Amino acid sequence: MRSLIADLGIKKSYPVDFALVPVAIILIEISVFFTQLPGEIEKNLDNLVLLRIVHTATMLLIAYSVSWGYRRINLFRTNFATLALTGIVVIALGDATHFYLAKLFDIELVSIYRRIGVIFIQGGLWFPAFLFIGGNRKEIISQIKKYENRLLVATRIQSRTSREFKETQKSLQERIQSEFRDKCREIWESINQIKASGKYLAEQYSQMKPFLGGESLRTLSRSLDGAGSGNPVRTSIQSNRNSILFFLQEFRVLYLSTARSTPLHHNSYSLVLIGLATPPYIYFYSLREFLIFYPLLLISVFALSRLIVKTQSGASPNALRNASILTFATGLLPFLYSSIGQAIYHDPDTQFPIYITALIFPIVYLLAMESLQILRPSALNLIKNDELVASASLQSKVQNMVKEEAAKNLSHEWAVYIHGKVLTRLAATSLKLDAAATSNDVQAYNETVDSLLALLSNPGADFEEVSTDLQSEVISRLDPWRGLLEINLHIDAEIASLQNSRVRDIGQVIEELISNSIRHGRAQNIDLKVVRASDQEIEIIAIDDSIVAPLELQNRSGLGTRIFNLASDGRWSLLRVENATEFRLTMGLEA
Repeated sequence: MRSLIADLGIKKSYPVDFALVPVAIILIEISVFFTQLPGEIEKNLDNLVLLRIVHTATMLLIAYSVSWGYRRINLFRTNFATLALTGIVVIALGDATHFYLAKLFDIELVSIYRRIGVIFIQGGLWFPAFLFIGGNRKEIISQIKKYENRLLVATRIQSRTSREFKETQKSLQERIQSEFRDKCREIWESINQIKASGKYLAEQYSQMKPFLGGESLRTLSRSLDGAGSGNPVRTSIQSNRNSILFFLQEFRVLYLSTARSTPLHHNSYSLVLIGLATPPYIYFYSLREFLIFYPLLLISVFALSRLIVKTQSGASPNALRNASILTFATGLLPFLYSSIGQAIYHDPDTQFPIYITALIFPIVYLLAMESLQILRPSALNLIKNDELVASASLQSKVQNMVKEEAAKNLSHEWAVYIHGKVLTRLAATSLKLDAAATSNDVQAYNETVDSLLALLSNPGADFEEVSTDLQSEVISRLDPWRGLLEINLHIDAEIASLQNSRVRDIGQVIEELISNSIRHGRAQNIDLKVVRASDQEIEIIAIDDSIVAPLELQNRSGLGTRIFNLASDGRWSLLRVENATEFRLTMGLEA
């Protein structure tokens, strides 16, 4: 027992929470039902089912009464001995109830001595285990959520910096640029041909005007900006993260991580199997069979437990898989000795159901050991510092999500660029040419046409342009909004002169959050800070006086979410704090 909770400490106090006790009661009732089923299936099955239903309800009532008593005396923390004593009392009361119900429903019971042994095992071992896990369930859930977040962040970073991702982005960039240049070249050729015709300015302008509308570029811009509004991959991942399914999908990953860091002691494997196997031995076996095969079971269990731990810590790349196989095989020991016992002393009354010993028992034992491996506080705490590796399925989903977000964001950037840089220029050129043609100003007309042709000959030259520094980039993004919103800006002096490819991402984040504050939150004031979080990371903090609360995370799937996710690898939050909205985003300085 002590080794099973060695990292917990026998004398320490633990939070008391009966939340999982009903689960334990139902599992025990199911176990006892299958234990009694072979002897009652032919003559008294209806009464057995009714007994188990009544007894389950009674046990739940007893557990609730004990829980109420704990709350009544304000006992919210206690030591293991008290938890074990409580369990023994609860199981003993349940056994007394079971004794009277068995007489009432004419169900055969084992002797009082056997039942006492079961009371001590179930009450002294399994009941405290469920109380302990129940008392730590909030910490367990908290640690698993941290694991999820770290796993997603690590996978996003790995995906965003991967060669495959960069090649995909490069391919998309080249495709958009090629289509953009082709359409600009068509306009260039048409305008240049009209200019070279030598016709009157008014006639030239009349022929140029349809091309200056830039309808083909407008269509391209719209198609790029509306390239899919939904993201089924992100929706799927968010749904998984909000359900136990995510944990089940990543259970194996979490187990492998903790098994390498803090493996269980070999006595833990022994005691859990003994705790699972002893009640059926007490119920089923004759005294002669018990005295012969139970010691053999103990010896085999302790020997195989050491072998499991030794295999687990081996240098083989398949060490943990082999240890799991060996754990399952160890769970077959009761089946092995039951078969040997029946071959030597054939007794139908002591024959244990094969579907339990050969299938259910080893599966339950394997899952119990893997669950115990990851649900210990010491193992959970290690998650914070472990190098996490996502499962293949999650990694594939996140990679697809990052690719889709990046593709949509890049398409949107090009859409904005085409609209703001070229279409706006075409519209302005049309007005200037109209005025020059009307006044017959040949010089102004030719200069305007030449300037437009120069732009159309190399239309994407400014797209990759990087701001001189972070300070200039942020100010340029904020300037259009001044007058609409009172902005209090602070940038750490040590990063104000930063100049690299991430500066543009920072600018996009700031412009988007300012836009959201005005359009969605209807804010009038905002405090904006760009500070260094670490040597390789910065944090953007924005607090505004929005009068409209932000949407729930699962409802956000727009452009802003894509920009924030790509810049931060998912490390951002948007919270309502009293009468203000707080935005926080952490991002690396390296692309």
